[in-house]
Amino acid sequence: MDEFAGHWIEVNAALAPKALVVRLPDDTTLSLLQFETVRGTLQTQQNVVQARLTVQQIARSNINSKKGALLEQFNLFTGMLDAYFVNTDFIDSRPYAPTPTAGQAAFTEPMVDMMGLWEEINAGPAPAGVTLPLVLAGNTAQGGFASAISALQFAFSDERKKGVKVSVSRSKRDRLQTKAYEAMKSYRDAVPPLLTGFPELIDSLPRLSPLPGHTPAAVNSSAILEGTNQSKVVYDASTEATLVRYELRGNSGDDYSDEDAVVIASNEPGAPREFITPFGLNQPGAKVALKVYVILETGNEAGSAAMFVERPLAVPMAA
Repeated sequence: MDEFAGHWIEVNAALAPKALVVRLPDDTTLSLLQFETVRGTLQTQQNVVQARLTVQQIARSNINSKKGALLEQFNLFTGMLDAYFVNTDFIDSRPYAPTPTAGQAAFTEPMVDMMGLWEEINAGPAPAGVTLPLVLAGNTAQGGFASAISALQFAFSDERKKGVKVSVSRSKRDRLQTKAYEAMKSYRDAVPPLLTGFPELIDSLPRLSPLPGHTPAAVNSSAILEGTNQSKVVYDASTEATLVRYELRGNSGDDYSDEDAVVIASNEPGAPREFITPFGLNQPGAKVALKVYVILETGNEAGSAAMFVERPLAVPMAA
């Protein structure tokens, strides 16, 4: 859109005192000023999407933190079963731990089973070496474990609500992108018949898709957390003869998405092969997915394998 806006300025200068207005498929028109307004609105909406993705990712980090704490207590409980409850009425009801990546139902069901078994154990009788009600290392009682399960359920619900907000913001962004694409396509159709006396403007029309050519080889790259809130990305040099630039693209969240990724920064071929950016890591628990792209003169491109950088959740200070 920036390339089209720059070209549009040159076309309007050539057509002065008139100005180019394009016709859209819905039978409305769009001027350069209106196109630039769409550009600004789209950029704002892209930022909204990234911000909401960050909030959703922090909610997921909160879920993972709560899962980890519950699994730790779960393992302590089953350890007590193995140590003191073999050959009792309770051992056959021993639950099995879920995987840390299990979804809401698959993760919480064994936790609820454990909570119920813990309640039965507290009702007695106590095996040798155990004092009831059972309290785990760290002074966790059955009621505290039940509260932690409830907190996890609320965390899952909170993440789903934030996911809906992401979907709504994506829909608004996508409609803006569709309008922008239609405007640029109409612009490419309108310039040749109106600017016959300015072949240089016809020849320099911005492209909407790459020219015919080969797809470049992707480069190897890696990313780490630099300091507290920045990603540092390093990458190998491309051997492509028609290399124009390297681009760092990414999106907030724990999965790289071609739909959501934005251009974060670019480097010329001879520049130091690294990017350092705070993109998406403005809050504890935030995570970003990144790729380094090789861009050729034809517009053909290839992205590296996805890289992930996470800012740790804030750890409460000891009393």
